[in-house]
Amino acid sequence: MKTVWVVVVTVALGAVSTGCGERTGQPTTTAAQPTQVADTPPLPDWAPENPSPEFLRAARVLKPIPREIVGKYVLGDNASAALVGRLLRTYPAAYEFFGTLSDEQIEHFLSARKIAIPARSLTARQRAALDSWFEAWRKAIEGASAEFCDYLIFLYKVGAQEDLSNVDVGFATVPVGSSTSETVSTHCVHIWFWVAHPDGTPVECGIAFAQI
Repeated sequence: MKTVWVVVVTVALGAVSTGCGERTGQPTTTAAQPTQVADTPPLPDWAPENPSPEFLRAARVLKPIPREIVGKYVLGDNASAALVGRLLRTYPAAYEFFGTLSDEQIEHFLSARKIAIPARSLTARQRAALDSWFEAWRKAIEGASAEFCDYLIFLYKVGAQEDLSNVDVGFATVPVGSSTSETVSTHCVHIWFWVAHPDGTPVECGIAFAQI
């Protein structure tokens, strides 16, 4: 069975864009106010009970991937509900990382369908959110795969420096079967990493967590 662990290696944990629906209306980058019910977007069933402002900010731009799409396409071969549940537990942290982007960065992402930020240029809030995603991944995937249970270590294995000085991180829409962000898709959003090698060629990898 093709699972997320195989996809990590072959297509950089990319989800197929099939089934990622059209987004209606114009996305907004204004930070959501959790106390204003009218401004709170519909939230997925895996959302935190008390979502952070960053999560709500992301939810105003992104749409969740339906569970059946996660099981059939993101993980592949109609993965078990338990495996889907593990992956879904990483999504809130991915939303919160996205929600730390500035208005200008979100506008760039929506225009270019990707944004790459040098890891060492992340703001303190962005780096904290990225570290939280790494930790969420470790907790969710622990016990499911000895090789890929720690995404940070996986990045080291594909050439990342310990301080991530040769890594750009951000978000990209990537089509099915692709391990590069040069060809973008229309809908599926991935947290995405670009690891630069000494010869100048990057290794790219990521995981789908939303759609636009």
